[in-house]
Amino acid sequence: MKPVLVFLCAIVVGITGQNRRIVEEQNLHHIHDACQADPATNADHELLHNLAANIDNPQVGAHMLCESKGVGLQKPNGELDPETIRSKLTVFIDDPAKVDKLIKECAIQKNTPEKTAIYLFMCMDKEGVTYFHEF
Repeated sequence: MKPVLVFLCAIVVGITGQNRRIVEEQNLHHIHDACQADPATNADHELLHNLAANIDNPQVGAHMLCESKGVGLQKPNGELDPETIRSKLTVFIDDPAKVDKLIKECAIQKNTPEKTAIYLFMCMDKEGVTYFHEF
């Protein structure tokens, strides 16, 4: 009986984790759409899919900051929120050491909130965390 209970708990935890991922992805899509609907934060998708080449584009910066704030990765004043970043990363990454590594390497305040957002997304993408900008 005990092995069956452990197995059922593992299934429930797996389903709960998958549900959290789906909710986070849907939330980000909603935030992305809201940022795109605002002329002040709208950016061409081609520019967004090539962030490295568009770091200095003001529309890309405005859009990425809009998304970052919307998800909670950055506070309203543009400062990074490491605890929220950790919370969001743990939805997609099971290894706490990898989460710590990503926060240390990616959550770095740049000279503007917009550049901070762009570099944060680019760094996480480079490290294989693509959920933040797959569309």
